[in-house]
Amino acid sequence: MFKLIKRRKYWFLGGGVLLVIILTKFISGNGEGVVYEFAEASYLDIVQEVSVTGTVEADSKIDLRFQRAGKINSIPVKVGDFVSKGDMLASLNATSLAIQLDSARANLALARANYDQAVAGSTDQAVLIAGAALDKAQADYNQAVISLSSTTVLAEGAVYAAELDYRTALTNYENAVATYGEEVIHTYEDAYNVIDDILGEVDDSLRDIDNILGVDNETANDDFELSLEATSNQYTDARNLYSDVSDDFFVVFDALSEISASDYDEIDEILVSADDLLSDMGDLLDDVDDLLVDCPVIGGMSITVKDSKRSIIATEIDNINTISTSLDNAAQDVESAGTDKDANLKSKEDALNEANQALAQAGAQADSDISTAEVNVAIYSALLAQADASLAEVEAGPRDVDLASLEAAIAAANASVALAQYNLSEAYIYAPVSGVITEVNFDVSENVNANDDFLVMVSQEYQITANVSETDISKVQVGDKVMMTLDAFSYDKEFEAEIIEIDPAETVLQGVIYYQITAAFTAEDTDIKPGMTANMDIVTAELEGVLAVPVRAVKYDGLRTYVLQVDALGQTYETDIETGVRGDQYVEILSGLFEGEEVVTYVR
Repeated sequence: MFKLIKRRKYWFLGGGVLLVIILTKFISGNGEGVVYEFAEASYLDIVQEVSVTGTVEADSKIDLRFQRAGKINSIPVKVGDFVSKGDMLASLNATSLAIQLDSARANLALARANYDQAVAGSTDQAVLIAGAALDKAQADYNQAVISLSSTTVLAEGAVYAAELDYRTALTNYENAVATYGEEVIHTYEDAYNVIDDILGEVDDSLRDIDNILGVDNETANDDFELSLEATSNQYTDARNLYSDVSDDFFVVFDALSEISASDYDEIDEILVSADDLLSDMGDLLDDVDDLLVDCPVIGGMSITVKDSKRSIIATEIDNINTISTSLDNAAQDVESAGTDKDANLKSKEDALNEANQALAQAGAQADSDISTAEVNVAIYSALLAQADASLAEVEAGPRDVDLASLEAAIAAANASVALAQYNLSEAYIYAPVSGVITEVNFDVSENVNANDDFLVMVSQEYQITANVSETDISKVQVGDKVMMTLDAFSYDKEFEAEIIEIDPAETVLQGVIYYQITAAFTAEDTDIKPGMTANMDIVTAELEGVLAVPVRAVKYDGLRTYVLQVDALGQTYETDIETGVRGDQYVEILSGLFEGEEVVTYVR
């Protein structure tokens, strides 16, 4: 037995009455029955809200920030200005956003025109209109192709001219390098060789000193070590200084072995290290000579041995002094060569850098211009294909499936317009209340991020603060309308406000993450006092005329979203759907259902 009973229920939405037909079907078999309640997918207005509890506060300071990053286009106010609620305080460069909005509106107009045209049927007039649209799309596409060709020629010409300038600057620079570079090359080659000679001379000196001190060759001074040890701390200090100089020697040695004469910066550093090494070497030779003078003539340390060793030390002192002079000359030559090179090459190098930067800019601009022209070709190609398909569709006559796709196109275009409008609104800051500007933290043409406090204003008007959970904060945006009641007044007295600030930092309350929002009253009321509790309904989305079904009809299974439907035999089956904005009672249907289709809302 299959019995259908129709019942009517009424819901009030906004200022009008919405009639929704609830279909109740009774299906029975084998003495058992199942009752289904249905609702039809229909075009409705949906309001999505987030409800929170807030507190009225008298905090007059309002921090305002952009909702997106960008370059500042204008700041028509300054510190000290009085502004009225709704005045535009600052704007970002929104050219691309405005173009996107125009494009979205054009697509919406086209989607509606296509739908109206399909509904009108395949009249001669409709065919003529579609043909004209195709002709226009073809002309736009042809113009885009021509524009791409001319843009490419101009862009490549600009790059070629910049490349010629760069080559000229490079040739001038290379000629200057050739003129002054040889002197620098030879100077550094000489410096490299002098450092190498220093290492050889220091190595010889260390070997002669070690034959006296016996640090590395411990047996070298066995015959007279007793005499050296009799000098108290002189012998120990000399040995320690020997070890330090030996370590410094290997540091310079290793550094020189890892470079070539063309590594100018490294040679400059090693020249300083080599000078320090020679200075320490001179101190060591002096200490050893003093040690030989002061050590007693005992054991193997005879007068002859002492004089012989001192003669060796004197020779090494002369050699170190001589090589130090060579080092000073080499360092002075390097400095002079570098100064001459810098003075003569700077202008050529600056010109080369400027030409290189101009070439890079020309290349980037060329890529941008060509890319934009290519995008236009792709857009007009798609529009051409769409116009061609529209003409074929008009000539073929409308079908239910065609109308459904056109309705979906209108819904998608509506969503694109809403998104483009929202994106464009994020490029502006408006005064949420009347007040005085106290801080402006950026200037025109500067870049600003969404989290930067852009300006501060003060107002004597009351504000409402509340905490929104992390699960709902993504729905709330600056500018959202707020309807509320205050516990201090009758429940049927409503107040209206607007979200003016969302704190980007989280607030943790009892282990739960919240984000603080601030709203401003849209009308003054002298009965409002600080500290009053506000029951806030934040309107986060309002859609008009979208396909929707009751929330209770929608079911979820993992990643799937579906509804139940019943076939002609009374058997249920699942239909996958895609949902959009969810209101208190109804949810938007983006795909999967058509107007008039019935879905199960209740089973008993």
